[in-house]
Amino acid sequence: MTFWEHLDELRKCLIYSFLTVLLFSIIASFFSENIKDFLMNPIKPDIVGNNKITLVYNDPLSPFFLYMSISFFTGFFFSIPVVMYNILNFVSPAVNSFKVSLFVIVLTFSTALFFTGILFTYKALIPISFSFLISFAGGEEMIFSINNIIHKILLICFCIGLIFQMPIIAFFLAKLSLLSSDFLSKNRRYAILISFIVSAMITPPDFISQIILGVPIIILYEICILIAKAVGRKNDK
Repeated sequence: MTFWEHLDELRKCLIYSFLTVLLFSIIASFFSENIKDFLMNPIKPDIVGNNKITLVYNDPLSPFFLYMSISFFTGFFFSIPVVMYNILNFVSPAVNSFKVSLFVIVLTFSTALFFTGILFTYKALIPISFSFLISFAGGEEMIFSINNIIHKILLICFCIGLIFQMPIIAFFLAKLSLLSSDFLSKNRRYAILISFIVSAMITPPDFISQIILGVPIIILYEICILIAKAVGRKNDK
């Protein structure tokens, strides 16, 4: 294939991916109310029946933008497998079947790790953090913006989903001989410090949330050491 033919294939890949996200977003828009309720489920036990907490929209445009963002993020999440397939279809002519198989395996693990991070955030981090933070109100009345809560839930889920890609990144860096298990082991103390700094940047500003996220990051770091060691041994052979 010529350069322009490759460029045309890339254009098709991008168009198909965009249309996929758009299609899933449109479908999600019909269920945006149900998705909103689903996103609010982790904090509902602290809200339902609590007459001290009031959920509000700050302005007339807030509901519209909320449902738009919910539809887009939902469409993006569900279109990830199709987008990845388009990417795989684009690069497959340039690589052999073994590398394609390896890419599929890595892609599967990457997707699984991403959604594992989201599930961890949804089931553990958000409900525990929210309960802990509102406990400081001391029974006083609280007014929360629905848009603010939903956007923070989506943002935290997305960021932690990306953080759970650490083993995949370690695999590729080790494969390129840019990362070694010795380097990771020697810098473990700094990694632990950075883990809690990153946790503080992503999570609400309380130590409970930082510990809940910091511990999994450290565990992922140890997994990265094992992956780098295994890949390093294979590269030496």
